[in-house]
Amino acid sequence: MRSETVLFYTPSITSRIRYIASHLISEILGARLQFTNNFDEACSSELPLINYSDTTVKKALNIYAEGLLTETGIRKEKPVPDYLEGLTVFYPSVSDDFGFDIFSSSFFMLSRYEEYMQYRKDIHGRFPYNESLACRYSLEEEPLVDLWAEKLQVALKRMFPAVYFPEREFTFIPTIDADIPWAYRNRGVWRTAGGLARSILKGDIQKIRSRCNVIFGEEPDPFDTFGFMEELHRHYDASPLFFFPAGTYGKYDKCISCENPDYRRLIKDLSGKYRWGIHPSYRSFGNVKLLRKEAGILKDITGDAPARSRSHFLRFEFPETGRMLERIGIIEDYTIGWAELPGFRAGTCTPFLFYDIGEERISSLRLFPFQLMDGTLCDYMKLSAAEAAEESMKIITKVQNARGTLITLWHNESFSESGRWKNWRNVYNEVINAATQ
Repeated sequence: MRSETVLFYTPSITSRIRYIASHLISEILGARLQFTNNFDEACSSELPLINYSDTTVKKALNIYAEGLLTETGIRKEKPVPDYLEGLTVFYPSVSDDFGFDIFSSSFFMLSRYEEYMQYRKDIHGRFPYNESLACRYSLEEEPLVDLWAEKLQVALKRMFPAVYFPEREFTFIPTIDADIPWAYRNRGVWRTAGGLARSILKGDIQKIRSRCNVIFGEEPDPFDTFGFMEELHRHYDASPLFFFPAGTYGKYDKCISCENPDYRRLIKDLSGKYRWGIHPSYRSFGNVKLLRKEAGILKDITGDAPARSRSHFLRFEFPETGRMLERIGIIEDYTIGWAELPGFRAGTCTPFLFYDIGEERISSLRLFPFQLMDGTLCDYMKLSAAEAAEESMKIITKVQNARGTLITLWHNESFSESGRWKNWRNVYNEVINAATQ
């Protein structure tokens, strides 16, 4: 008779243990999970048993508890990776049945433990790739947490053949940031005049001609690719998720005013057809009052308060940003990912709950890590369209093999086939084709 429940024994059921064991066993592997701190109950149970302690229990999968999950606060040192059967692991052990502390390792990755440590922020106040464990040991291209969970499933099935885990399925979430809906239209008199003046000073005849043609209605705006995107995603039966900015113009915020009728119509139209969220402005970083104001503007336009977010310039600081998003009612955030290169910033391709180490609590905010961004491939890595497509296929294959969730981050302007985005429609075509086959 098959068992759909796993019993988890540990002497002290901390918030950290409950968080990470639930994620691995229930969220990823799909089994029910029951906790106990009663040693006699664990020993007498007929359920498949994980013993997470520093003692050995007969007829259990014994995993030595390294100690991270019964602590509070932050250690000074990061773990040093080891290798077990070709797999990178943290907190290795030779005294148990598994070989390493999968729960401490996974908690380190998903809580973004290292982002609570001291580090040198980049110019945008972000945790940069070069400060990470992933950079030091070249771990960014592996969804380690998902691979560790698969190893746990194999170990449990070997010891308890009756334990049942449902088949996991690969999923794809294409996301679009509408940072600059139009290249030339709806920019206002002063921004239009300034843009034209800059083009004249640079002697950019092509841009001058294109701007004038768009303004006088002789050709479509190159960044107005929304109709094309809708048709493309419809063809592949994929539903995009849009993020709309609602801030004011600034050095890093080049958005259109939410007072603009065309922009309001665009938001209302797309939000009525697809899932959508707020794209918090650069200026709202660390400013909950401004963030709440921007959310209120989108609620006024759509009739609904935003429930999803992705921060502009990928600005997310643990734990402050997560707390701010919770306070304004956000339940899903899509900011977590590297700006500098593709891969797995949190070591996973599975959405996970935000764990607030500062308050030692499990949040209701779910983080959806992305793996591929157009700007990463084009602007940071300086890849050609053909090279970008090849690099993307590597990541897509990793996520598909892990049966995880592939999340792509593209912008409406990168479908424009203008400027640096020439031939980049082909890149996205290859990405969406590979992700939907």
